Amino acid sequence: MQDRIKIPSKENPELHLTVTPGHFSSDRFHVNYYIDMSNLKMRQKESEMVAKTMSQRYVSRVNLTQTNMGGSDCAFFSEMARTFASKTPIDTIICMDGCEVIGAYVAQELSKLGVSSQNEHKSFYVVSPEFDSSGQMVVRDNIRRMIRNKHVLVVLATAMSGRTIYKSIKCITSYGGIVEGISVIFSVIDNIEGYPVNSVFNVSDLPDFKLSEPDDCEMCKAGLPMDAIVNSYGYSEL
Repeated sequence: MQDRIKIPSKENPELHLTVTPGHFSSDRFHVNYYIDMSNLKMRQKESEMVAKTMSQRYVSRVNLTQTNMGGSDCAFFSEMARTFASKTPIDTIICMDGCEVIGAYVAQELSKLGVSSQNEHKSFYVVSPEFDSSGQMVVRDNIRRMIRNKHVLVVLATAMSGRTIYKSIKCITSYGGIVEGISVIFSVIDNIEGYPVNSVFNVSDLPDFKLSEPDDCEMCKAGLPMDAIVNSYGYSEL
């Protein structure tokens, strides 16, 4: 495997996506970069920065002109901007790909931004879904109340083809949930069946990223050996 490359976020230069060039196989595709999510999902500082970036997409602040004001006036205008901001309703955050830490910080950030859950206890649900062997989300009886008639935000590490997300959306809506947003750390696509995909990083940050079906992989055709098997949790070198 080659040396790692750090790509800064356009919105927060302290936040980086770490990638490694090479020849990698995922469960369905071959890719020319391993995208390392470890620190972003598992280290407190990075997870909180990812959550802040994700959360901003669901609050549109009101711009109020502030000139020649003292501290109390500035505080007043800041509170007014927060109060009158346009906010996407969210009750439940469903976390995939090991994004539970990010999901918890998203709930915290949404609260700071003035997004209040309509749940009975005025607190967000943060759910780790279960999947069967076909990649279909499984909703147990004790989880259904956290989805039925709830405004749902889906948080995950990657969106490549969008197939798993699409299945999850269908499952959420079939149980009466209302999908309000899809937030992803890295995405190849920007829309899934009419649902916008809000990504922290995307292919514009990694313009030579290639995603190929195994039979169409240029690296395989060129005889380049496989470096590792990868998924959103990590890699296993070959």
